[in-house]
Amino acid sequence: MKCSRCIYWLGVKIVEKCIQNSAEFFVVGAKEKVPVSRTIIPVTWRKPPEGRAKLNIDGSALGNLGVTGGGGLICDHNGDWIARFSRALGSINSTIAKLWALRDGLTLAKELCLNSLIVEMDALSVVQLMSNNTINMLMEPLLSNCRNLLQAIPNKRIEHAYHEANQCADALAKMGTNSNFTFVVFVEPPPMVGTLLAFDKANMFCNRLINSNT
Repeated sequence: MKCSRCIYWLGVKIVEKCIQNSAEFFVVGAKEKVPVSRTIIPVTWRKPPEGRAKLNIDGSALGNLGVTGGGGLICDHNGDWIARFSRALGSINSTIAKLWALRDGLTLAKELCLNSLIVEMDALSVVQLMSNNTINMLMEPLLSNCRNLLQAIPNKRIEHAYHEANQCADALAKMGTNSNFTFVVFVEPPPMVGTLLAFDKANMFCNRLINSNT
């Protein structure tokens, strides 16, 4: 009888040890990182097809809920800009700043009677918001305003672009953060933006490191 009890408790200890070892193996295994494969790709701003225009927009925030601005530009199929703008926005988050920039750009496109427009921005979350009917009360009525303006354009497409292909809009948005005016439409390109515009028009590219596992 005593021997049977010893065997029983020995079996219990063996099971407990197996469970402990399995748990340790799982924890160690969970800490192992899957190797990330990265590759370099060339990124360039692409001219729209003939007969279409392209609107690039961006928002800029100097710190969380700091000074923000929005800006963007509309270019034709030759890479020449049709309209360019920036806006000072005060203390809001970057997503709202990008929606303001989108609203301004779409308003200008409407005033210019542009019926065929490609919209690009480097904020995938905003692209997704504009591509569905999700209700977001924190962004109303601005979000609905943008959707209505986009809907009014007969031939349109909204796309995500890497930051390297959106540098002119980024520069105009940054100008908005430092502007003393609420809204500015530029007659001539500011020097820095003019340089970036020439870079885009010449089809030059920047290298970007991406995760090739996705």
